[in-house]
Amino acid sequence: ATMAQPRGFTGFRPAPDEAPRWRVAHLSDIHCVGERYGFRIESGRVGPRGNDKFKATLERLRAVHAARPLDAILITGDMTDAGISTEWAEFFDALEPFAELVPLVTILPGNHDVNVVDRNNPARMDLPTSPNKRLRQLRTLSAMEALQGDRYRLVDRANNRLGGTFREAMERQRGSIEAFADRASRRAWRPVSDIWQTSFPMVQPPSRPEGLGIIVLNSNAETHFSFTNALGMVSLEQARAMDAVKADYPQASWLVALHHHVVEYPQPANALSERIGTALINGSWFVRRLQRFAGRVVILHGHRHVDWIGESGGMPILSAPSPVMEGTNAKGSYFYVHTLHVDGKGLALARPERILVAAPEPETA
Repeated sequence: ATMAQPRGFTGFRPAPDEAPRWRVAHLSDIHCVGERYGFRIESGRVGPRGNDKFKATLERLRAVHAARPLDAILITGDMTDAGISTEWAEFFDALEPFAELVPLVTILPGNHDVNVVDRNNPARMDLPTSPNKRLRQLRTLSAMEALQGDRYRLVDRANNRLGGTFREAMERQRGSIEAFADRASRRAWRPVSDIWQTSFPMVQPPSRPEGLGIIVLNSNAETHFSFTNALGMVSLEQARAMDAVKADYPQASWLVALHHHVVEYPQPANALSERIGTALINGSWFVRRLQRFAGRVVILHGHRHVDWIGESGGMPILSAPSPVMEGTNAKGSYFYVHTLHVDGKGLALARPERILVAAPEPETA
């Protein structure tokens, strides 16, 4: 009740010509499907078919990067529609022609990647002992390793400081991971569960002491029921690990990226279900905990497919619209490129560039 209420962001500060700056493309909620004309859970028959809109988005990213190089491409969750292997294959097939972009891509788990039990049956449940959820987590971890395993480091919980790379952590468990992937038995999933719990936060350290780093969180609540797949929560363990990272880099600024929105947006919504129930369960606690780093933190998220740039507790909050999900095949979409720099007031955010993605051309016989 006493926390500062969220409001639209008005503190844009353009970077001086001589100031170092970072250009970050922010995407979210790609929802790749595994069939050429596959439907998506949240758009059904009226939504886009196949993955053409994602490919069109990558083409626009290529053009933007060629004109003015990007420093990072951040996809804040829901790369797939239901976390199945064919969807991940389509995601990587779409990325393959864009070799210049792949080293810039950072992904993080969304609820559709790990918590959707059955895309055709929302009443389906996974038992807590079922290996299916661990398989979805393993696919997500494997995708993250392929894209960012050498760039991101994990927190050494025993020593409370930044440790080795994510790829090194995966290599230590490679035998157990492969055994589980081959058998998917209940007895073999424990190592995957342990890796999942210790892989977040995942940290890309700044290149210099006063630079900009990226902290990737898992905000998905543990759930085994499709009706509750959208619930979000940031664990105390992740928050404490973030504190340790910031202590290692006292002069740095940070992008804190997660899937779920941390506050409900102060704007009209069509239905009650759009206003409550899908933000972080402990969002106000999370904002208060980060508030002491105000001036050095920008929060980025996806999940709601809503275009909103606001602030709470003195921290900018950037919500990414989905360049894929909104509208129909006949409509275009967009995403944002954010430019950040550090000035005398802290981490500054310039007015973003809105990058339009034209609707894919219809196929001809």
